[in-house]
Amino acid sequence: MQTFIARQPIFDLSGECVAYELLYRKNKKAVHANVTDNAEATARVLINFMHNIGFDSFTDNKTGYINIDERILLNDILLSLPKEKFVFEVLETIPITPEVVEKIGYYYHLGYRFSLDDFSCNPQNLEYFKPIFPFMEIVKIDLLLMHEYSIEEMAEHFSPYKLQLLAEKVEDFSVFERCKKSGFKLFQGYFFEKPTIITGKKIELLTASVIDIINTLHINPDINVITDKFSLYPDLTFSLLQYINSAEYSFRSHITSIRQIINLLGPQRLRSWLGLFLYSSNNKRIFGDTIVKSAKFRANMMRELVIALKKNQFADEAFLTGSLSLIDTYLQVSMEEMLGKIILGKSITDALLHREGYLGKLLSLVEKMETNENLEHLLDAIGIKLGLTSEEIYRLFCKANNFKIDS
Repeated sequence: MQTFIARQPIFDLSGECVAYELLYRKNKKAVHANVTDNAEATARVLINFMHNIGFDSFTDNKTGYINIDERILLNDILLSLPKEKFVFEVLETIPITPEVVEKIGYYYHLGYRFSLDDFSCNPQNLEYFKPIFPFMEIVKIDLLLMHEYSIEEMAEHFSPYKLQLLAEKVEDFSVFERCKKSGFKLFQGYFFEKPTIITGKKIELLTASVIDIINTLHINPDINVITDKFSLYPDLTFSLLQYINSAEYSFRSHITSIRQIINLLGPQRLRSWLGLFLYSSNNKRIFGDTIVKSAKFRANMMRELVIALKKNQFADEAFLTGSLSLIDTYLQVSMEEMLGKIILGKSITDALLHREGYLGKLLSLVEKMETNENLEHLLDAIGIKLGLTSEEIYRLFCKANNFKIDS
């Protein structure tokens, strides 16, 4: 399972690459995006950057330009993204309604940057898009479109506005020179460099699980309820952890629990982040239900054990360790590669990679409980090892599995 993204450099007057446009591709040989759903294409690009490929390594720490339509804009998805890393390209097909204008203005005052994509300089278009000009930083003009005006005339049309002009699809040196003399400041096209396609490991998310979390946040945003809900979805847990790392929050201490992340994000930003994944398709994973059930048991059992052992301070770390302990199996990627993408406390890393430390030993015990061979004898032995009675261990085991216990 792989994911593909193309990037095309954007140059300034001196010929220095200052940004990349980020482009959706269905496969490694695709020349064009062939997009049928703009929101889905944008969501896939963002998901792949934030969770799979890595933004900074792909863009060399330069700004990324990415298309957005009205669905991405109006659903508060941008709130989940680090605004200092992007210029959001408003598609030429977007309806300029009062709601759209208000939302663009709202983001603009929050510090988000916008450009107008593939603009055509006819009078009707200028009048139609004029309400959002105050919030635009850049206008991209596709030079291969059929225009009524010359390059020089198009530049003149924008002289009353404080907008940078970006010449898109510059095909030869003479066109580049004309654009420079006319006042264009930024340039993009095959004359400079064709899009480069990057391949990464595809990590899909189950849309149903995203909907479940979003609905739960709306119905009952209690942090305990949300934390428990994440135990159902180990892939979603992993992606949330990775998001916190990639979004470059000021939060820099080791991440040890989902509870920390929810406190950091808050319900609104968490919902907006999750909204990205509603546009992403997914694939049914082989043995997926069994793996998720096992990860849920491990998370619950480890939390119950540390609480029973009067080590409540480790409850959240234990839960997270159990939840992530099968993420490599679920996503069919090595644990080393998974942990290379996220920042976790050393105790969790040692437990997941080597079954070392307090959490590692606890995880090893919980893994043995899943075999169900001579379970009663095993639970007795574990109880003795941990200083708990057989009845206590049995009750914790049933609680972690959501079994009913006869009174």
